[in-house]
Order: sequence, then C-alpha cells, then structure tokens
Amino acid sequence: MSKDIASMREIQHNRQLIVQALNKNTTNFSNYSKISESLKEGNLKLTLNPMTDEFLFQDNKNHTVCINPTKGTLNEKPINELLLKADVDNKADKEYVDDAIAKEEERANNAYATKEHTHPELADKTYVDNKMSSEVTRAENEYSKKTHIHTIANITDLQETLNRKSAVGHTHTIANITNLQETLNRKSA
Repeated sequence: MSKDIASMREIQHNRQLIVQALNKNTTNFSNYSKISESLKEGNLKLTLNPMTDEFLFQDNKNHTVCINPTKGTLNEKPINELLLKADVDNKADKEYVDDAIAKEEERANNAYATKEHTHPELADKTYVDNKMSSEVTRAENEYSKKTHIHTIANITDLQETLNRKSAVGHTHTIANITNLQETLNRKSA
C-alpha cells in the first residue's frame, strides 16, 4: 500500500475520531458546546485552511474550535486524549456523589422513623381497652344485629303494598286472560 493511501486512511480515521470527540464533548461547558449550540441555531461559520488542512469553526460570539484531521487534533489537543477525557467528563466525582448520598440520607432520616423510636403520646392499655369497650357499646346501640325481625307495622306502607299484590298460590284459567286462546291459536298455526 502506498504511503499516500495510508496517509489518506489515517486522515479519514482522524476525521471520524474528531466527530466522535466533538459528539462526546458537546455537554462540556467549553467552546465545543457553545459551537454545538451555534450549529443548532445556524450561526456557525466554517473556514478551511488548505495549507494546514485545518477546519476553523467560529460562531457570532467568537467561540472557536479548530480541527486538524492531518495531525489528529482538536484545538491543538490530541483527539485520543479528548476521547479518554470525554468518557469521564460526564461522570460525577466522588465529592459530588458523597454530598448527594449525605443529602439523601438526611432527607430520609427526617422523613422516616428510625428502627428504635418511641411514641410518648400513645395511650396506655387501660385507656385503649376502655375506649374500645365504649365504642363496641355505642355500635351495639346504633346498629342492627345481623339477624333481627321487623313486624309489618314497623315498615311504612308495607300492608297497603301487600294488599295490592296477588296471593302467592293463585291460578288463572285461559278464560280469565283476555284473548289468550286466540293468541295461542295464531302462534301454533
């Protein structure tokens, strides 16, 4: 393979690494993220220097990012280093994690009871027994028992309603029901 083809492949590989580094670095508070925002807004100017093979991205606030695929650099820093740095940039440091855990622990301690605790405002057993007894008595006086009896006189208008109903064991003949025989004959025909 010729030296030019190998060099072209390396440049192409470096370009891919640069894109990868830019993508990983857009969340940092750096010119990369500012450039990324400008790119989204459409306020980005690209300048290409054919002598150095550098791409210079600049937004309207003069934030710049310089990419050199030949050297494999992004703002003069090796892309490989940026990729390694980007892998840990978005991770929380130990101090942040420790603080977050302490805050959550404090919140939980304030919100929930500990295993060993007391309730001094609780009533003693005698008070509870007396209260339960009085509640049972009240319920017995206020509510009906499961099985109980009412007379017809205890239920408003029950006798009048029953008087309007037919006796349970009564019967009818065909003659007692208007047009019953004719209706049956029509259905059987």
